[in-house]
Amino acid sequence: MNLTFGQAQCYTSERMNSHVALAKIFRALFGYTNVGNYARFTIFQKLVKQIPLSEKAQILDLGTGYGEYAISLAEALPAAKIHALDIDKSRIQTLNHALNQAKISNVETYDTYLQETEIQELDFAFSVDVFEHIAPEQMPFAEVLKRLKPGGYFLVKIPNKTQKTIFPEKYFEEHQEWLEDEHIGQVYDLKGLQARFKQEGFEVVHASNSDGYLSRFAWEIAYLGKKAGVLTQLLSLPLAKGLIHMDRWVHSGKWGNAIQVIGRKPL
Repeated sequence: MNLTFGQAQCYTSERMNSHVALAKIFRALFGYTNVGNYARFTIFQKLVKQIPLSEKAQILDLGTGYGEYAISLAEALPAAKIHALDIDKSRIQTLNHALNQAKISNVETYDTYLQETEIQELDFAFSVDVFEHIAPEQMPFAEVLKRLKPGGYFLVKIPNKTQKTIFPEKYFEEHQEWLEDEHIGQVYDLKGLQARFKQEGFEVVHASNSDGYLSRFAWEIAYLGKKAGVLTQLLSLPLAKGLIHMDRWVHSGKWGNAIQVIGRKPL
């Protein structure tokens, strides 16, 4: 399965959507522009290979946002059914527009909570950097378990509760303030997330750390570059993406700013 990422950015980005033809040229020259999302996808792309997905799999993207993972899977598995769910109605509207423009027909969208849908018999569910926005007692592990087939898989990727930085933290005060408001669920290290999966009735089949110093350095360069202006942002992209790929090669996995666990519903 060959997963590509960000093909629909020209439709999901408000700035690009107003000049789609120009945005496609821009993408051909610079590639995907959100370094954080790009880094997440490189991990997702690697982890999905561990899931035995059939061509007609039923898949849930839980907290889909603008649906970039859902679109990626839909294009790679045209006979599969992708359920893309997010409680942010405006994002689902944007995703629906992107799906129409890209003529993708195997994604069904939902702008509500999972328990309010009739989604059932899932082969695979995933949530990438979403659960940190949810209070631990409200994280829908049990609801996902109920909707999976026996033997179905659930992948959760979230930031580690302890973060390591490169540049002084004073350069990221604005972002840190946002994190303190938004990341109410950033409470787990890798052992803690594994324990939560087991507590909820899953068998843990994979657990790992990701995003070492080079990946963090890439994010910091991209963040500071974006703050400095569009030209600086564009100039920082190749270096940032290169650092991310280097990190995937050299990171030991003994620690990481991100953690991910795959659980399986018992047979």
